[in-house]
Amino acid sequence: MNSIIKLELPENCRMLVVSDIHTQWQLLDGLLSKADYDPQMDYLVIAGDIVEHGSDNIRTLEYVKSLCDKSDKAVCLLGNNDTMCARMAYTYDFERFQQQFYRNEHNTFRQMANTLGYTDCWEGNWLEIREKTVEKYGELLSFVRDLPICLETEDYVFVHAGLENRPDWRNTDDTYAMTAKWFFREENPTGKWLIVGHFPTYNYKECKSTNLPIVDETKKIIGIDGGLGIKSACHMNLFVIEKQGKNYSHSVIWDTYKEKRIIKEDFSCELKPLYVDWGNQDIEILSEKDGFCKLRDNVSGAEGYLPKCEVYDFDGVKRVFRFLSSFPTVKKGERVSVFKEDGDFSFVITENAVVGWLPKKIIE
Repeated sequence: MNSIIKLELPENCRMLVVSDIHTQWQLLDGLLSKADYDPQMDYLVIAGDIVEHGSDNIRTLEYVKSLCDKSDKAVCLLGNNDTMCARMAYTYDFERFQQQFYRNEHNTFRQMANTLGYTDCWEGNWLEIREKTVEKYGELLSFVRDLPICLETEDYVFVHAGLENRPDWRNTDDTYAMTAKWFFREENPTGKWLIVGHFPTYNYKECKSTNLPIVDETKKIIGIDGGLGIKSACHMNLFVIEKQGKNYSHSVIWDTYKEKRIIKEDFSCELKPLYVDWGNQDIEILSEKDGFCKLRDNVSGAEGYLPKCEVYDFDGVKRVFRFLSSFPTVKKGERVSVFKEDGDFSFVITENAVVGWLPKKIIE
């Protein structure tokens, strides 16, 4: 890796760790307030992917840069999405530049160019777009370009996606460090606690139908990506590490960007959430009734229910991207975040972070 920061922590301190903000800077600001973040005392690690997959890219960059400017204890690492705007500013040729410019309306560099009146990109103006945009937003773009890839302390390593399983892991390829998939299933070569983002925790069975951090005590790997901008029901995790001498403790503060709504009556369901690996599944529809499908995953043998709209057809093959039969237990007066509605059911995150379906009629 081209850039590793080594940090020696004091005897007693606190580290606040977050990843995959994806433009939700206001949510991060709220979590830091809940944590009583003190930039003079607390260490803050933002483990990459601060932009893209959301609309407020410029303000997010300004906010994160200000956090790092205000405290030498705040470190932002480079994520795969962050590299896109830096490469448009400094390295891409015309073909890659144009392709990225039109990739989506929430492209960071494109949003910057749009503020200067550039809405179209062709061979005759792309260098002008680059020059003028870098001229106005140079501080933000160079901030992203110069971000480190890895942070290492005596007992922890932080990186966006993962590290190659090799004795000289510090020489991990930069691209792998920012793009490794399913890393929670890989090995940790560091001998230290390894904290990663990049892949939403909901992708793994270990998350137990939540977006909360998952901790593998054996491998000493911790995944903290709450799925912002990727999962339709998602939240942000602020992972808290407290150090007292040689002892460490972990906790999490989390929240969604959705307004909370009140449960009007108790609800429980005897069905239990069943995991389906979206990378390896073979879905069969067994029956359909009242907008729901009974499904079988022929890989795992799991059978359960999902709304019909949650079963997708890819080249004639059925796919799902959620736990089957996740119907959380809730109590009257509990608050839930509602992300979508389908028929008589709402897709929610409960107060105890469970992702699943609840009857619409019990939610105010």
